[in-house]
Amino acid sequence: MDTAFKVKVQIVIITIAVFALGTFGYYFIEDGWTLFESFYMTAITVTTVGYGETKPLSDAGRIFTVILIFLGLGTAALFATQLAKTFLENNFKDIFGANKMKKSLNKLQDHFIVCGFGDIGSSICSVLDQAKIPFSIIEADEDTANHAIRRRFLTIQGKATYDTTLFQAGIKRATGIVLCLGDDSLNMHVSLAARELNPNIYIISRGYKPDVEKRLIRAGANTVVNPLKLGGEQIAALIINQYKTEHTLETSTVQNASVMGYALKMYQHFQAEPVPIEQVKNKLGAWRALKIRKADGSEMHYPPEDMEIANLETVLFLIDEDAATTGLEAESAVEQVFFEWSDKYSVGVAEIDEEHQKLFDLSNQFLRAMNKGQGSTELTKTFDALIEYTCTHFSSEEKFFLARNYPEAEAHIDEHKKLTDKVLDLNRSKTYIFPDNVAGFLSSWLKDHILESDMRYAKYLRENNLLTKN
Repeated sequence: MDTAFKVKVQIVIITIAVFALGTFGYYFIEDGWTLFESFYMTAITVTTVGYGETKPLSDAGRIFTVILIFLGLGTAALFATQLAKTFLENNFKDIFGANKMKKSLNKLQDHFIVCGFGDIGSSICSVLDQAKIPFSIIEADEDTANHAIRRRFLTIQGKATYDTTLFQAGIKRATGIVLCLGDDSLNMHVSLAARELNPNIYIISRGYKPDVEKRLIRAGANTVVNPLKLGGEQIAALIINQYKTEHTLETSTVQNASVMGYALKMYQHFQAEPVPIEQVKNKLGAWRALKIRKADGSEMHYPPEDMEIANLETVLFLIDEDAATTGLEAESAVEQVFFEWSDKYSVGVAEIDEEHQKLFDLSNQFLRAMNKGQGSTELTKTFDALIEYTCTHFSSEEKFFLARNYPEAEAHIDEHKKLTDKVLDLNRSKTYIFPDNVAGFLSSWLKDHILESDMRYAKYLRENNLLTKN
């Protein structure tokens, strides 16, 4: 039992004992006194309120009263001392605890900020704590924040939507921020604020609605995770494992990352010209093709090697695990053609041309990294930059030609949506893809989208004298 609690129990017992002693003392010493009269006399004596005697006291009663007064004063002093001690301890604990936490927060460097300590946030913090990764927590609910503090986590009780709260959590010095607030709009708000306060911070956001991913990306998030979707996939994996114990399940229907030294990788073809499966298999050092998904959605297991892969079709290959883990480095010897900006890509609008040149730069960064054998690190950066580019550039371009009543705006925006979905799909599937997928996608994007789709609206603008940006 806690020592402080023991003291409190002892004080209560002493107080009850003094009142019991006084009550029964008067009852037996004085003739004709009731228990209530005896209790009342004890109360006014112990508390020293000075109301006077309930009834005339005998000499024995007066001597007993003097003894009771000293006992009462001692008990009252003991009670007051404990009360003051408890009050001071709690207040000093709050003050010193807050100061200590503030100092610890100020010392944090290269840490993560977890916004929201609910079911998801608390699970994340537990894992980060076990992994010895520094982090701070922002929680608006006082009870929940106190729960996090009791677990000895560096916690700020406040709203993550306030810049002052983000500064307290060390947003300027943080490596990343995890958004686990209870609403997509709140996560978007904090994502915008975090990106503004620290342009280099890595933002991971929880998504609640399936269609909110692109909006959160536009708001600055690097990665959006839907826990419900992940939970569904995990349940499905458990079902598959259980089913396999009692039934025969085709290997190609389960995408295990690595089994007995082999791994699965997807190849997605973005070029307009078809290519034989054998050519891709040899180029990638794969063992064999397990499945092909055609452009019309149909699938075929173990397709023949002379079958051609058309535009936007996907092939699942079985490759050696070493080739899978080395990833881009295994293909670094493949010669890549760098993209050079020229006037033929210009749409005649300086601001849009600058954004297109940025795409060329991102593409070249990826290709250079591939040729140098540094692709595995640069691939993720390229994905993130592409997503950011996709959202900002497409939004800017759409506002531009919508304001000028471009007649093919709807079809162009639909093409933007498909390209955005493809970038997001590549980002989700980066564990299973080859660098050729990204290189092919970039080439297709530049050749088909800019030279064809963008040039159509550029021609319309020129013919109608609408090329001025502002």
